[in-house]
Amino acid sequence: MFTLSVSEKILFFLCGIGILQGILLAGLIYFHRKSDRAVNIFLALYICCTSTIMTLPISMQVIGWQNSFFILSVPFLTGPFLYLYIRSFKETITWRKALPHFITFFIFLILTYWNVSVLNRIYPGSKQVPPEVLNRPTTLFITYAKPIQQIIYFFLTRRALLSYQRSIRHLFSETSRIDLQWAKFLVNGYLVLVLSFIVIFPLILRYPEYVSSLLLLNMVIATPYIYGATYKGILQPSIWQTQPGVNKELIEEEIHQAEEIETTKTDPEKPRSTKTGLSESRIEYLVKGIYALMEQEKIYQETELTLQQLAGKLQVPTYQVSQTLREGMKKNFYDLVNSYRVEEAKRLLLDPGNNNYTILSVGFEAGFNSKTTFNTVFKKFTGLTPTEFRDKEKIITVPV
Repeated sequence: MFTLSVSEKILFFLCGIGILQGILLAGLIYFHRKSDRAVNIFLALYICCTSTIMTLPISMQVIGWQNSFFILSVPFLTGPFLYLYIRSFKETITWRKALPHFITFFIFLILTYWNVSVLNRIYPGSKQVPPEVLNRPTTLFITYAKPIQQIIYFFLTRRALLSYQRSIRHLFSETSRIDLQWAKFLVNGYLVLVLSFIVIFPLILRYPEYVSSLLLLNMVIATPYIYGATYKGILQPSIWQTQPGVNKELIEEEIHQAEEIETTKTDPEKPRSTKTGLSESRIEYLVKGIYALMEQEKIYQETELTLQQLAGKLQVPTYQVSQTLREGMKKNFYDLVNSYRVEEAKRLLLDPGNNNYTILSVGFEAGFNSKTTFNTVFKKFTGLTPTEFRDKEKIITVPV
């Protein structure tokens, strides 16, 4: 029977709550009635893995460090699951696609089992982790390989998120429902957990008698992160849920094309898809059609206007509209539509007949779907909020 200090009991209690809640919350994410299971399965597995890692200090005390080898390899799963979750925002991830990302886990699971088996023969019946075990070259190799792999996946995940963030601006004029701030929290929080282990492990080597307490401290840090990830994960709709009735395969293809556009910007040497070879005369013709729809029909006032809908009105494939915007107008779809909305809002704000209009009314009239989006976009294009713009113009036009 092992004895614990008061501080260790508190840490065990907090860690235990985090583990239990993490598993329950992972189930809630997956089985929630509004859940997009094809996407949220990876978030649920990511949270389950994080919760499993948190059981390590408890497992070491209850069943011994020799029998906890399977938990030691679980950190090799967190990075792949987080990466696949972010990737699933824009494409369907099959298990065949996912499997290569788990090869590292299986390799280190076998290596960890072998290492623990050897150490168990050297230190039979040891209740606490001997300092020699922590400083063994194989143990150090396995231990340091984890944060290296995790940091690699952090950068892969961050790149996938930034790529997705840029690509949706080629497809949607309104992106507030596709909020990626919480996804940044998820990815950056993952890095914080990795860095906390990098800081704590040297302390474990220096003070091996406190290995359990230091591990518990590291696990407790993860508890609020799991709560935040779960709460946001439940509330965040996938791109397929923000566009009811949309053709998923078509959207995936359009996102892929949008990413090609972004890649071409950063790497002009990369060959373009043969699908996008439009003549200058064709581009000029489509530019005129887009201007006509914007200026005469004012389709920018449709709050949920998408690239698909614009292409439908022009009766051309979406890839042709994408190339026209990129080469003929030097804009992405998001900036094109919202520049018209901002100009319309400016016109409405300066019209004396609209003095009784609220800011929100002006925003709705111009095509925005919320005051927050209106303020954000208007300030991006003008440097002022709508209220500041109207007040400034009133001062300028007051006769001296």
